[in-house]
Amino acid sequence: MPIVIAALLAAVPAASSLPYRPCPAPLKQRLETLYRWQVSRQNAPGPTDLTPVARLLSPSLHTMLESAYELTPSRDGRFVDFDVFSGTQVSTFGASVDGCRALSETSMQARVSVRVGLRGRASDTPQVLLFRMQKSPMPKSLVPKGTWLIDDITYPGQPTFQLRGFLTQLLRPSSGTR
Repeated sequence: MPIVIAALLAAVPAASSLPYRPCPAPLKQRLETLYRWQVSRQNAPGPTDLTPVARLLSPSLHTMLESAYELTPSRDGRFVDFDVFSGTQVSTFGASVDGCRALSETSMQARVSVRVGLRGRASDTPQVLLFRMQKSPMPKSLVPKGTWLIDDITYPGQPTFQLRGFLTQLLRPSSGTR
């Protein structure tokens, strides 16, 4: 029996080896909505208000981000020191959804190229982020059951890190930064 299971597992490709394919239209629209908001709000003074995009985020990620954005260096000794939707500390000029690959029946990874830069000019090299999208499980949440929600973001590079892991560490009272 263990040999059969091992053979079956060997026949299933790892999610990271699967090619990206076009994203489902509703998932792509949600990411495009996020980046329209991102571009329009980034120069607004004051704290980041996630209210306009709360329906795009999983409830747990929304709660973590809200808590993290309330931190201040003077009071808490830590804060969110980069833009979580670009993975940088510079301006966002837009983004394109490059493709998706299924992770499970209710989860997908979306590859997004974010155009970032300084002084009104985008860099030639986009910042590539990997979004873990989850289908909403509860009809009582802010969105209908089965709606694609942003549940995590992976920031490729050396080292690679995930938004949830960063926020978990940041929200701990004895936390340091990334």
